[in-house]
Order: sequence, then C-alpha cells, then structure tokens
Amino acid sequence: MGMGFMSLYASGSRRRGSASAYLRMLLLATLALLGSLVAERQAMASDALIAASSTANSGLSACSNNRGKALYDCVAGVLDRLSNEISPANVPNTQRSLQSAASQLRAATTKAQALSAISQCQSAIAGALRQVKAAGGAYVQGWGDSGLSAISGVLARAASLIQSKG
Repeated sequence: MGMGFMSLYASGSRRRGSASAYLRMLLLATLALLGSLVAERQAMASDALIAASSTANSGLSACSNNRGKALYDCVAGVLDRLSNEISPANVPNTQRSLQSAASQLRAATTKAQALSAISQCQSAIAGALRQVKAAGGAYVQGWGDSGLSAISGVLARAASLIQSKG
C-alpha cells in the first residue's frame, strides 16, 4: 500500500495550506492593485483642481479691469467656470461651495456682501484642507492637499481683487 493514513492526511493538509497561502497572496495583490488605482485617481483629481485653478487665475486677471457690480459678476463667472472644470474630479462639496459663492456674488450689491460670499467659500475649502491634514496629508474624497490649496489661492486672489477694486 505504501501510504498510510497519516501520509494521506499530511498530503491533503499541505494542499489546503498551499491553497490558503495562494488565496492570501491573491487577496494581497488585489488590494495592492486597488490601492494603486485609488492613489492614481486621487492624484489625477488633484491635478485637475490645480489645472482648473490656473485657468481661474487667468480669468481673474481679466476681471481686474472691472469695478463694483461688474467685478462681482466677472468673479462669479470665473468661479462658475472653475466649478464646471473640476466636475470630472468628482468633488461635489467644492463644486457646491464655488457655485454658492458665484450665486451670492451675482446677488451682491456691496463690497461687504461680495467679500462675505468669498469668505464663506474660503471657510468651506479651509475645512476640507483641515480634513486632509488631519488624515496625515492623505486624500479625502479625491481632493489632494495641493489641489485644495490651489483653489484656496484663487479665492484669496478674488478676495484681494474685490477688496482693492470692489
């Protein structure tokens, strides 16, 4: 017979151990692949926010020839375009904040109202940045620290423009 009961048991046990090790290795490889895809998507989202912010800064330069209500409307248009351009990055809270600021700017009739609209949006973005920093610089909802900082820079420039020419 050659093979006793213990030999058969040990052989089956090794096969189960090999299969279990294979499944663990397959699971780890799958998780690593998914992690790299998520990181890549998040980096692309951050890059999209930075690129859109660069375009918005150019738009603000064009607004600098305006004063008062015309300036508020121009900045509102820039913020609406920024919101639309970041749409592929899937950052709905940032988009809503930008759209709300644009709407409030269009309704503003005074410098104080216009600055308040920008300030509220800045607060929302600052809150998102705090989340990112609390997470150790990791991405939150596809937002990267640098992408949010770029949008924050656009808002700071808009506030400065309104402060000086509004």
